[in-house]
Amino acid sequence: MKHKKLKAKHCCELMDRLLDEGRVSVGYDPMPREYYIRLYKNRHVIQQILYCPWCGSKLPTSLRDEWFHIMRSEYGLEDPCDDKRKIPKEFKSDEWWKKRKL
Repeated sequence: MKHKKLKAKHCCELMDRLLDEGRVSVGYDPMPREYYIRLYKNRHVIQQILYCPWCGSKLPTSLRDEWFHIMRSEYGLEDPCDDKRKIPKEFKSDEWWKKRKL
């Protein structure tokens, strides 16, 4: 009996497994679609990564700048981080860029 190969959620099965386990200092933030390395254990200091450390694949482009552009142009929020309550719910997850097929 042949085993059906599952499609990786990220760039490769190893990245999927390691992100799910949470034992490595690599993370993924779905809202801006960014992969990063945590630089310190107890502080939120990160460095964005552009390539998978395991398979070498180019990772998807960050959508952080696009997110801020939409916040300003469509919702009039110059600095959405000042009042997070004004950020529409879909923009607090990956829903916003999936709806726009980015």
